[in-house]
Amino acid sequence: MACILIESQTLSTWTKVQVIAETAAAIGIVFTLFYSVWSFTRTLRDSYYAELDRVYFELLKIAMERPYLMDFATAPDPNKQREYDAYAFMVWNFAETVFDRCQGWWKRRLRATWYPVLEAENALHRKWFDLPENRSKFKRHFCEFIDREYPKPSMELPRSP
Repeated sequence: MACILIESQTLSTWTKVQVIAETAAAIGIVFTLFYSVWSFTRTLRDSYYAELDRVYFELLKIAMERPYLMDFATAPDPNKQREYDAYAFMVWNFAETVFDRCQGWWKRRLRATWYPVLEAENALHRKWFDLPENRSKFKRHFCEFIDREYPKPSMELPRSP
């Protein structure tokens, strides 16, 4: 009879050890899953940043090679006008890509980096963007975002008396 009691206690002890081990393994799996998701999102964010940085660098290189592209083309030279139109379209297409990549509450850092760039490019190329034939090239949601967050640069602020 004593042998059965000792076997029962040993079995009960091993059952408890097994339950504890399975619980620890489940917790480890959950932590591993959360770490994997965190690591994946961080890698994705870094790749978004690197891609945007590369594209913007190329746009800046073009502007350095052709400084007249930084101003809304009003010169009668049709070649320069076409170049400016193409460049402004590339800039605003980049801005729309930034907007698309920055959607979601978890992308605060990406927005903190790239929204000032949108503001700067808006100040330079807003006249081009506001032409109806150019606005139609972009998603309505993006156009509404630009109108709401980056209003047209005003000509002159009224002075207070």
